[in-house]
Amino acid sequence: MVDAVRKNLICWAEKYNHPDFIEQDPIRFPHRYTRKQDIEISGFVTAWISYGRRSLILKKAEELHALWKENPYHWVMQDEKTRIRSCDRLRQKTTERDTCYRFYTYTDFFDLIERLHQIYIQYDSLEEALAATPGDTTIRRIQSLFSGVKGIPSLHSSSACKRLAMFLRWMIRNDGIVDLGIWNTCFSPRELLMPLDTHVFRVSRELGLITHKTPGMAAAIELTENIKTIFPEDPCLADFSLFGYGINENNTEEKSPLNFYF
Repeated sequence: MVDAVRKNLICWAEKYNHPDFIEQDPIRFPHRYTRKQDIEISGFVTAWISYGRRSLILKKAEELHALWKENPYHWVMQDEKTRIRSCDRLRQKTTERDTCYRFYTYTDFFDLIERLHQIYIQYDSLEEALAATPGDTTIRRIQSLFSGVKGIPSLHSSSACKRLAMFLRWMIRNDGIVDLGIWNTCFSPRELLMPLDTHVFRVSRELGLITHKTPGMAAAIELTENIKTIFPEDPCLADFSLFGYGINENNTEEKSPLNFYF
């Protein structure tokens, strides 16, 4: 890695890991809450829909959060019939039959909520559930815990699991600036995987941080290992660096990470 790239990544991390980042990012939704379970549910549902145009993600997340208002955990733990009625009322507002968001249906959304319901019946928190789930990485534990839920890559997939990696960044990074850092008992920032979407893949190849030709799990691992030469204890700090690269070097409507998630 050339020295200029290293210096820019450090500079951009310091600049964009800032509270001002929160309001225009999907992370703003879990920031609304203080109870651990509320933050987990808000964060996981928001991450689940975080692909496509940012404005549409924020709009849909706002609609879904209106279901539970100030208390996601209470809503998830209601009886099944009450949750179904709530989903049905929201479904009736859409112009497309059973379409929740892009390729998700409201049935898919309800399946996700039902899985969260079952998890919280057995465990006090999602962190506790993941800690009790076998897996060599936290990503693998989530894949196992939510196996069969649409939008969660299977354990046999070569996907980079970008949205899961982003959710884990939100929950585990604990510098108290942008990320929430509420999972501080069982997991460490040094174990996180860099969230790899098509934008991050492209700019990482431009910067010589990735040699793989496809944006899968192998590329995400390669990127994370290279970033650890700069931020060994907190590799996902570089997520802000690559956001900064998009702002400073490639700020177009089509390519800017301000506008798209993948």
